[in-house]
Amino acid sequence: MEQHPFLFNYLGNVLWAISGDKTAKRIRDRYFRALLKQEIAYFDQNSSGTVSSTLNADITIIQDGISEKIAMFLNQVSTVCVAFGMAFYFGWKLTLVLLAVSPLLILSGMFQSRFITKTVQTGLKKNSKANEVTSETMGGIRTVYSFVSETLLAQRHWRYLAEVTPTNIKNSHFMAFGIAFVTFLRFAMHAIGMWYGGKLVLDGEMEFGTVMTVFFNIVFGGMAAGIASQILPDLAKAKGAAAGIFSILDRSPLINVNEGFGLTLPNLNGKLSFQNVTFAYPTRPDTKVLKKLNLELLPGQKVALVGPSGSGKSTIIQLLERFYDPVKGTVMIDDINIKSFDLKWYRRNLGLVSQEPILFSGTIFENILFGNPDATTEEVESAAKMANAYEFIMNQPDGFQTLVGERGTQLSGGQKQRVAIARAVLKNPKILLLDEATSALDTESERLVQSALDNLMEGRTTIIIAHRLSTVRNADVICVMMNGQIVEQGTHNQLIENNGVYSNLVSKQLAKNEERILKKESKMKESLQRISNPALVKNSKPATIESLIEVSTEM
Repeated sequence: MEQHPFLFNYLGNVLWAISGDKTAKRIRDRYFRALLKQEIAYFDQNSSGTVSSTLNADITIIQDGISEKIAMFLNQVSTVCVAFGMAFYFGWKLTLVLLAVSPLLILSGMFQSRFITKTVQTGLKKNSKANEVTSETMGGIRTVYSFVSETLLAQRHWRYLAEVTPTNIKNSHFMAFGIAFVTFLRFAMHAIGMWYGGKLVLDGEMEFGTVMTVFFNIVFGGMAAGIASQILPDLAKAKGAAAGIFSILDRSPLINVNEGFGLTLPNLNGKLSFQNVTFAYPTRPDTKVLKKLNLELLPGQKVALVGPSGSGKSTIIQLLERFYDPVKGTVMIDDINIKSFDLKWYRRNLGLVSQEPILFSGTIFENILFGNPDATTEEVESAAKMANAYEFIMNQPDGFQTLVGERGTQLSGGQKQRVAIARAVLKNPKILLLDEATSALDTESERLVQSALDNLMEGRTTIIIAHRLSTVRNADVICVMMNGQIVEQGTHNQLIENNGVYSNLVSKQLAKNEERILKKESKMKESLQRISNPALVKNSKPATIESLIEVSTEM
């Protein structure tokens, strides 16, 4: 019998701890899945630091609050109930006197719990800013080191941490006051009990043994109440952290991504059209990025979008991917509003290759497999060959099993781009979206990537956003955008003959390219003069300059 308290306490704590761990795991999983269902606008308005902080720190607080703390709290509450019940049975008068301060204990606990819940939510929001700095710094550590920005970011991180300090200090003062107040009330209860119990004994209403029975039941009950009151702040913290978690779990996304809701077609032809589309980003609702845009693409057609930055080129791709919905107007595919489609099915028919491809930690094989998780090894290798990536992959130490590092940092820009193209090849999309896919590459990498893109574009409806003449000039239609509207469209030769905006852009970029080449030639000659003797300089051949059209340029 003496072992039962040990056994029951052990079982109570360990079972609650296991339950808390499983519950926290389920909450973490449901929260992550809920995040994956949110529209892009949600992430525009909520930083990555806030999201990662909630996913890690907040759920840890919840787990702490629903594990053994619950077992301890229930244990102490049970002790209070049993002890006070026995005290009433043996001496109700003394018990009522001793419990005279209990309303103050209850009110103190309720007030403290409510206060801590609010302050915890405030503290978590402020801490998310510091977490955001940490996340961005670790994700861009090479940029931090290259700009020697360690001190600047450390100071920014400290500034955000300092913003939380007043809240934490206020919370600490209040918690300390609450604990001290509860302790004061408990000892006040003891003092009153001793005085009134002695009076009852002297008056002959109770025996000394009965008084002590009541008194110690109240003492043990009061101690249990004190311990329970110290657990309440942890439960309040868990409640405050859970509020943010469940607000996401209960949130209905503005764009429904659930599979099975919407229209699917046996075959997508790839006819695209924008009809009077007006759009502004949710974070800048007063700035219209697209203004009554009208654009139509026939199946298999290659359309290039050119124009200055901010003219709305990339926004068109984001609307096609349905990352956002237009404020006004309609985006149609095969004469059907894209809002009518099952979103996951629809996106499986789109292939996106961006300027800075995102690779995930893992192997090259795993990253290509994102295009089609059900693909075979032979299909992955075939996609790599089509993307001109097979040769460089096989030259890696582990071939397709080579780790790419975080965000693909172990691969060069051209290699990452070809892996991204292989991923798109494996997806086999009906509609291809190329957002400046070669603009950040050197000449040799651009040649390989462009060759891969030419293979990928064959037979697909393609939208090309490019700043390079070698890519734009071969498009079926070139659309020139300015201020959210299409101001010119036609083939390369037609637009050059029109002598309009496109022709002006080409002329400026050719002049800029010529100036850059001349400067480079001048620097080469100066370097030769510094490191060579006059005879060597005299006999040296002039630098070779490629044709301006063949040289990669930026428009």
